Amino acid sequence: MMNKKFSLAGVLAVAAALTLSGCSAGANSASPGQEPSAPSTATSSGMAEPGASSMESMIHIQDGKFINPKPLAAGATVTVMNLDTDAQTVISDDSSSFNVKVPAGGMATFAAPKKSGNYPFHSGDGDMRGVLTVTAGAPSVAATMVCADEAKQNVMEILGLPAIPTTTENWDGTTYSCTYPLDVGSFVMTVTESANDADAAALAKQLAGSLDAPPLEGLANLGLPGYQAKDGNVVFAKDNMTLHVDATAFPATVGPHKVTASSFAYEMATTILGCWTAHHG
Repeated sequence: MMNKKFSLAGVLAVAAALTLSGCSAGANSASPGQEPSAPSTATSSGMAEPGASSMESMIHIQDGKFINPKPLAAGATVTVMNLDTDAQTVISDDSSSFNVKVPAGGMATFAAPKKSGNYPFHSGDGDMRGVLTVTAGAPSVAATMVCADEAKQNVMEILGLPAIPTTTENWDGTTYSCTYPLDVGSFVMTVTESANDADAAALAKQLAGSLDAPPLEGLANLGLPGYQAKDGNVVFAKDNMTLHVDATAFPATVGPHKVTASSFAYEMATTILGCWTAHHG
């Protein structure tokens, strides 16, 4: 648990962040002298958008065979068109991603998995096989703020760095991460986007339990589900997003002001939460 002095400092940091006109997005935004960065998992240019229903975005059943669709965005509506005279079932090989019955000469739909990847599938009798390729749709603007210029500037000032740090980004369809590879050790900020607020809060609680991070109390939790471990892990949930700041690779103290890893993680978490609040109004 942090002391009251630092808790108040964190609250003041949020108040300062709220005076910003807004925080820029991290993805493809660059600081002066830096090239725009891109998530390591890129969106396919041939990807069908969510809700697309073109012929190329359908699974076709014809002449006793599956015809695979073009890659689809995570969560997109997948349409199965059965051109044969027998009813069929389309079942993912993992038995859980999708399972839909398609009448003879008819159509059926299901939601593509939320995570990118290749999903092999088969018919009910196992005679037909195919593969559904799911690509990651773009992360929300709020999620990419962990790599925003404001966040990088904060890191530089807190740690007394000579220049804005470079970062690497990754997006898997549900979780956006920004890694700061620093000389004192790398730290990572991740944002997981859930279907609703309750799921985000539940994920934060589950993650905090795995990290042995007790709940923050009083002013320190900012009125949100918040957790902090002494080793440098801080977790917050706000709306449908779960934020995790991991500074466990840092030494006991960092920067000219000898900030602890735990305090640094909390300070960065409040920066991001302030950006989110300013962004959403």
